[in-house]
Amino acid sequence: MRAKRISYIVGVIGSAAALVLGSNSMAFAASGSASGTGVSASASWSWSGCCTINNISQTVSDTKGDSHAVYTFLRVYDSYNPDGLDIATLRDDQGYNSTITRNGRYWEASNNINGVRVIACVDDAGTDTCFKGAYVDNPNT
Repeated sequence: MRAKRISYIVGVIGSAAALVLGSNSMAFAASGSASGTGVSASASWSWSGCCTINNISQTVSDTKGDSHAVYTFLRVYDSYNPDGLDIATLRDDQGYNSTITRNGRYWEASNNINGVRVIACVDDAGTDTCFKGAYVDNPNT
């Protein structure tokens, strides 16, 4: 009887530990957007654990007839890049009232991804004009 009770207790403790440890690798859906004069952009993605962004879906629209292309990207903030690393650029040079969409990209970091921000830009002569979306925190870190 004692052996069964010990194995039952170990089993319960092991299951609880798996639940606690497993909670760090849950997938959560997230989204963000950014817009300003001439450009509108949005993105959605899934957090997969501490270090991966899956199923990135992006859209960028040219909202001003000014002959300037527009683009969007995600700025990923991780342990090695606290100022952000720009990934998944999507460009629209189809002109006014056009929208470009791309699905299915992913990003995997070798360390904790702390958060992501959508950036929308107008490709101006010289320095581009960019608009930052809200910071979206990774719930797994």
